[in-house]
Amino acid sequence: MKWTVISDRLAWDAGSVLTDDDLAGCNIDALVQAGHLAPAANKTTKRLPVPPVPMTPADEPEEQN
Repeated sequence: MKWTVISDRLAWDAGSVLTDDDLAGCNIDALVQAGHLAPAANKTTKRLPVPPVPMTPADEPEEQN
């Protein structure tokens, strides 16, 4: 599992994402309950780029006579 450091009181900077291997020997449950760690957000979801919207005649500026 991955964990995000949310405290400035650990050896790692706040915002660091750690694995269970990084925290070997640490009491992860105690660190979570004390507010030092939180489960890392699932970042495996990929967002596809949105294709550009084609311009329609209504979007074009009107001609001035």
